[in-house]
Amino acid sequence: MLKNIILAIALVVQTGSVLAQEIDADNRDRQYVTDQLRLSLYAQPDESSQTLRYLSSGDLLLIEELSGAYALVTAPDETKGWVKRGFLVTRPTSNLLLKQEQGKVKNLELEIAKLSNSKIVIDQYEKDMDGLVVKMEALEDENLQAAESIAQLQREMSDRERELEQKMELENENKFPTLIVLWQVLQAYWQAIVPIIIGIILLSFLVSKVIVETRIKSKFHGIKIW
Repeated sequence: MLKNIILAIALVVQTGSVLAQEIDADNRDRQYVTDQLRLSLYAQPDESSQTLRYLSSGDLLLIEELSGAYALVTAPDETKGWVKRGFLVTRPTSNLLLKQEQGKVKNLELEIAKLSNSKIVIDQYEKDMDGLVVKMEALEDENLQAAESIAQLQREMSDRERELEQKMELENENKFPTLIVLWQVLQAYWQAIVPIIIGIILLSFLVSKVIVETRIKSKFHGIKIW
């Protein structure tokens, strides 16, 4: 009994603005099941008729026909039946709006997470790039130092080669000065030097002969053996 009284009061309150509404087939309205309610979907516009199913708060119904306090509707699962018009509202219910807002918040959280991940990736990329720039600068400095070292070594090698060439030239100049002088003297005075050399050779031969004979005589007591 109490349930019927409550339903009647709700029906009077909610139907005040829609009793004069008539909806044709080409301009059908859409309304939501009111908040915090499980609404019966009847086979006929009579609460004593068969209950086809129960509708939940926030279900969007397609209004097919109006008949007094009842409306013929099509449920989300395409089931057609009659519901009491007093429990229908033209705007989404608070729980549906809450779900929608929660969905939006969840999507925003996902977007924020993606942006955060993107920012992390970008920050890491920037750090990696900064590290690479530092490494490249260090490599360039090392290349410059290596190039300077190579140039210095080349200069030192050139100086050593010049020093060696100069030493070899000096050695070549100092290696045969006496022979050169002797050859020059021979070229200039060979006519005088040759007889002198021959005389020295003959004198040496005679002296050697005398010495040998003297030794033989002394050995054989003055006896001449040839």
